[in-house]
Amino acid sequence: MNKKNNLIDPTTLTQEELDDLYYDIPKNPISKFSFNTIENFDDHINKSIPNYDILLSSIRSMSEYFFVEGTNVYDLGCSTGKLLKSLYTKCNKIGYDVANLLPQEEGFINADLNNDFDLCDASLVYSIFTMQFLNPYSRHNYLRTIYDGLNKGGAFIICEKVYQDNGKFQEIFSFSHYDYKLNNFSSDEIISKERDLRYIMKPSSESELDSMLRGVGFHNITTFWQMFNFKGIIAIK
Repeated sequence: MNKKNNLIDPTTLTQEELDDLYYDIPKNPISKFSFNTIENFDDHINKSIPNYDILLSSIRSMSEYFFVEGTNVYDLGCSTGKLLKSLYTKCNKIGYDVANLLPQEEGFINADLNNDFDLCDASLVYSIFTMQFLNPYSRHNYLRTIYDGLNKGGAFIICEKVYQDNGKFQEIFSFSHYDYKLNNFSSDEIISKERDLRYIMKPSSESELDSMLRGVGFHNITTFWQMFNFKGIIAIK
């Protein structure tokens, strides 16, 4: 940070330094948010997304309609592997992620989903709040890989945080979500996390998500769960 006559030249500042000036961050700010440093990931998600436990329970229930013995079930961005581990099935369970949370067990594979990855003979694929963290330019290939790897009649269950196409709904849902999070986090923690997420999370709008799914071949698509801007969709090949 260059100073001259006690004035700061903004052209010499990094983005982080500009943010610090703009938001007047104290000298000892809240730790930068990272999925790899959350002490209890599953508990943190439960406190961040309303009715997350109901969402997972619904996913497990719907999954039973698509299990085909001997085929593959994939969880893309599986984090701790909680969902896959909770499934009672004779399918092969495969989880992909790059987080330090990835279980060091058979079936869990370290893979960057922005790049090509193997997916075949799948009766069911999960993408639970994963695609919003992928490079927007890699998402078509991500969805194409999923569609091509699904067997006919197989299901793709995707959950995403989305932007509302209507600005009024976007405002209502966003601030209602902040009200909910105040039950578990301080205002400073909420603001700090929002600032950190802007660099890594790039949500699509509702219409963009639907268009992307249809663009790779899905036509049987419906919403099965929604809480504020968090949305669960099931698509059948």
